[in-house]
Amino acid sequence: MKKTLIPHACWAIAVLAAFGLGSKNSGPSAAATSDEAAASGKSRLSSRSSDTGPEGLSSRREKRSSDNSERSALGRLFGAIAGADGNLDTLFTQALRDPNPITRRLAFSKLLEAMTPENAASMREQLVALGAEPDQWRDFHYAWGALDGKAAFESAANSQEQDLAITMSGWAAANPADALAMLDNLPESMQGQRDELTASVVAGLADNNRAMATDLVLRLGQEGNARAGNLMEIVANETLRAEGPEAASRWSESLPDGPLKSTAMGRVAEAYARKDPEAAARWASGLAGESYAARAIEQIGGRWAQSNPVAAVGWLESLPAGNGQTAGLRNAFGDWEDRDPVAAGEYLKAMPQSPQRDSSISGFATGYAWQNPQVAIAWAQEINDPALRESSLTRAGQAFYQRDPTNAITWLENSGLSDEARQQVLQPRR
Repeated sequence: MKKTLIPHACWAIAVLAAFGLGSKNSGPSAAATSDEAAASGKSRLSSRSSDTGPEGLSSRREKRSSDNSERSALGRLFGAIAGADGNLDTLFTQALRDPNPITRRLAFSKLLEAMTPENAASMREQLVALGAEPDQWRDFHYAWGALDGKAAFESAANSQEQDLAITMSGWAAANPADALAMLDNLPESMQGQRDELTASVVAGLADNNRAMATDLVLRLGQEGNARAGNLMEIVANETLRAEGPEAASRWSESLPDGPLKSTAMGRVAEAYARKDPEAAARWASGLAGESYAARAIEQIGGRWAQSNPVAAVGWLESLPAGNGQTAGLRNAFGDWEDRDPVAAGEYLKAMPQSPQRDSSISGFATGYAWQNPQVAIAWAQEINDPALRESSLTRAGQAFYQRDPTNAITWLENSGLSDEARQQVLQPRR
């Protein structure tokens, strides 16, 4: 037993001696090396922990969440839109073939962003081949006209598709001087399209410079252009869209007095009254004595009567006598009889004999004739003004004749209408 323990003891003593000798020889540098190794191990451990531990997993989730947030909510719902760089075939397929309308719209927007003067013609060929939708066709040519007007115009002038008018609008919006120069120097073969292209130029100008569009329409009106009124409505519509009815009302007031001002104010008044009839009425009240405001008053009266006929008629009666009041009352009662003929009739009965009452009855009788022509005729007979009475009876008689020719002819024989009026009842002019 003792012999067996002696070797083990010797080995233990040797190991202890070697450890003590090593500790003395290692010194500070050895300790530093040991510390560095420990630190390195900790660093590697920390790195692995950051990748695999709870904090590391959270970091990666946040990164994925950030990547997803860069895609729109619609993109996450319907799929990513192809990139606009490089080959556009995938983008074209999405824009024109994808079953989802939102995807098509988003992809087509990217296509427009990728358009250049160099690739526009080839993009158009693909739109034709793939069958672009009408709104895509319109937006593409508007954009091409804005980007490279002359080339787009030449392409549209020689194409079989309907693209010339919208191309001119885009050209006029981006480069009005060149578009106007082309309009002034149209080829002989395109002279028949002048009116259409003039409207396109006005629309394009109104998209970007309404003052220039207004000046152009006023100049055309002075030159006697028969469509100047329609062109002014284009500018009015864009002013309403961009600035709202209140600002548009100020714009229309700033126009020179005359028919074009009347047209603009009438269009603005109709939109203004649809949004806020009381505010529209306050605006028009200060202009009621002016001839150019007649159409605006008529529009406001008719539109307001759809929601509050008593208030609308009361406002019209408060205005100075004139064409605006007359037309407004006809318009208001023409709508009121359709919504509540009993209430409209009671209001008429309470009105004193006056030109205003005559106008109101005329509007009521003309509208109500298509519901009950005999009652309408009875009302029209109460009009004091001979000319207005005959015209109102004639319109009511036309409705009567279309609904009940036999009884209408019997009535006509004793109507007291002139021969000309009788002829109009039996053969109304289209």
